[in-house]
Amino acid sequence: MGLINMLKWKDYIVKNLDKKETWVVLTKFFAPFGIAGIVSLAIIWSDYLEIGGVMLSYFFPPTSLLGRLWAIPFGLRLGLNLWSAVGAVVFVDLVTSLFMVWNFDIIIKVPLLGGLILRSETKGHESLEKYPWIRGLAFLGIALFIAIPFNGTNAVIGAIIGRIIGMKPLYTWLSVSIGSILGCLLVAVPVYGAYLFIPI
Repeated sequence: MGLINMLKWKDYIVKNLDKKETWVVLTKFFAPFGIAGIVSLAIIWSDYLEIGGVMLSYFFPPTSLLGRLWAIPFGLRLGLNLWSAVGAVVFVDLVTSLFMVWNFDIIIKVPLLGGLILRSETKGHESLEKYPWIRGLAFLGIALFIAIPFNGTNAVIGAIIGRIIGMKPLYTWLSVSIGSILGCLLVAVPVYGAYLFIPI
């Protein structure tokens, strides 16, 4: 039954919308997938598969549970330079957070996917209870939450927190992006320095 409902995506995405609004909603829904697809094809075409490996290891479990603490050292170990390793992880954060801030209200209604997002929303509420300063600092608070490796921090949770506290989608996405860049650099620079001085 769940599969049948999943196939009725139009009922969840474009219900009660006029034609113009429908195109805007569909563009926002599929644009992040398109961006990810184009970049993936470019990586395959350029034969720079190490970057793709870092992106996949950052996105999919079980290694995704360790986040950037795994993905960046893994990228450096594969021979990527500092900026390529950081860029691979930041790109995944940018695309996933863009999808979340644009489509949060829609995807919570989609069977299966909605359940996963609602669980992430619960984690977002728990993070707000644990770190109440995020709400007070808003833009800066989310950026710091993403940058500093607290338990359960990632771009999706950061985007959800931004929506929970009422930040506009653009500001939420920019805050998550800044936090992702800072957080990746906090991991990458010491690890890269260690690789330079202590070759493995």
